[in-house]
Amino acid sequence: MQKRVDQSSRWVQKEAAKHTTPESMRQRIVFEQKQIQALMGTGLWGGPTENALKAHHELIRVLTERLAKFQ
Repeated sequence: MQKRVDQSSRWVQKEAAKHTTPESMRQRIVFEQKQIQALMGTGLWGGPTENALKAHHELIRVLTERLAKFQ
């Protein structure tokens, strides 16, 4: 489980680093919200889906915090 957490954290950090402007962050947050809706719409539950949902939520959290610093 620790390995998945590390991979997820690295993914979040890598993806968040790609967004340096407020507009880019806003667009990615919207995209991530759509990704979450799509995952939830699959009806699949379990390890991989839960991990993906957590990663998308974490990326939204990180980008939202960074966006707040711009305002």
